[in-house]
Amino acid sequence: MSEAAPKPDYEPAKIFNDLQKDLGARISTFINHLLVLDAGILSITISAFLGIQPPRFAVDALVSLRTGWWLLTIALICALTAAFCVLLAQTLVQDALRNWYREKFKEPATTAELKVFAGPPWFRWLIRLLVTVAFLGTVAGIAFISAAASQMLRIP
Repeated sequence: MSEAAPKPDYEPAKIFNDLQKDLGARISTFINHLLVLDAGILSITISAFLGIQPPRFAVDALVSLRTGWWLLTIALICALTAAFCVLLAQTLVQDALRNWYREKFKEPATTAELKVFAGPPWFRWLIRLLVTVAFLGTVAGIAFISAAASQMLRIP
């Protein structure tokens, strides 16, 4: 009587799928944090200027404030584009894998086999670039708005 060797609890494809799924979730969460932070700061600072009595700023503080607004706007656009690209990459990869599986095995693929988040290399680099620009734009925008606020404290 020969007994079959027990199958390991993991397979390389499962580990890869789990890591990619976790990475995709982390990227999406990070993008969402950037979106909320950028939109919140923009809405609060802009609404302060659109109020009945807008704060008084020196000219250089206004330049810092406008620069911060533009940086946060660029960061917001990059974060939204990155979120769309992540969604598009997942959809494209899933469709490509589904078609490949159907061609190879002549039967529809199950969703259990299609949890890979990858996409073409240039697309992954585009997502990385957009997230990096969004992060740096957020940090720089916050710095410029903070500089404008600190300059406002010096006005008599």
